Amino acid sequence: MTLDELEQLVFRLAGSSMEALEQQMLSRLKQQTTFVGGRRVARQELPELPKDAVISVHRVKVSLYGAKPPVWRRLEIPSAMPLNLVHAVLQVAFDWHGYHLHAFETVCGQFGSPDQDDDWAERQDEATATLAQVAGSERAKVVYSYDFGDDWRHDMVVEKIIPAEPGVAYPRCTGGRRDAPPEDCGGIWVFNEQFAGFGDLFNVRDLNERLAGLGTVLIPDRSHLHGLATTALVRAIAFDGLTVDYPECTSTIRPNTSPASIFW
Repeated sequence: MTLDELEQLVFRLAGSSMEALEQQMLSRLKQQTTFVGGRRVARQELPELPKDAVISVHRVKVSLYGAKPPVWRRLEIPSAMPLNLVHAVLQVAFDWHGYHLHAFETVCGQFGSPDQDDDWAERQDEATATLAQVAGSERAKVVYSYDFGDDWRHDMVVEKIIPAEPGVAYPRCTGGRRDAPPEDCGGIWVFNEQFAGFGDLFNVRDLNERLAGLGTVLIPDRSHLHGLATTALVRAIAFDGLTVDYPECTSTIRPNTSPASIFW
């Protein structure tokens, strides 16, 4: 072997080693980090659902990224609601019609529907994670993206985690501003240019009427607790074999098989 051939071999080996090292580093970085709203964050393991999550509510502000003037909704969502149902809530809240793909970006990685695999990203099944698990504290952030063509990004920030009120059905809207964009209007730039002057026609009551089909009472009103005969009122706390204590009674609830089932 000549010196020239030996030199070329060394360069090839060095190049292969560097490429392999880069691939290892990228793979490790991918495992340890994830993106939430374009920002790289440390990736966390999905925690177990806190036991008090089944009777608590996440008060979140969901803002349409880039909208001028702002478009937002303040929602109170059951902490134990799985992300596939959070998706349904956001579709109603922003008057989307489910024509396009969607995804959640969280500190625990991306989540989406198994039926919507676009081969671009590795997404976990959204039905296997709840809001409390991916956003377990105040100021936690989740990004919900809808329609990867028009690229509607919804920034969801946890404002407060509060006990559910007896007899109140959740989810519900407590505030908001401006109607959301029409489907397939071309993206946020077109919306800002062509629809900014339409005024603020958003109505909280109208939205809550549309959310009623997803509503669940987390804590029964005391007047309905006698004997716990109305099982529909307590179905939302039927998780993990919890023992639920009220002044009038104590009852052990049969565990369900999945977080989503507490809302069905």
